Amino acid sequence: MMKMFRTDIAKQVSAGSSPPTLVSDCVSRAIRAEYWINLDKEARAQFFKTKKEEKAVVKQLQPR
Repeated sequence: MMKMFRTDIAKQVSAGSSPPTLVSDCVSRAIRAEYWINLDKEARAQFFKTKKEEKAVVKQLQPR
């Protein structure tokens, strides 16, 4: 049943003390997992964007 999900989502769906037994449980868990995975990706992208912008500002402020 887990083969229908991306690997990163399948890991999240099957994790825990009780694996899902119904397709509806799998889908619910997959939706939640995808939400958190995407949220994490967005946060990481924002972090690196901010770091890149900070580095550019520091570089501009350095005397030549």
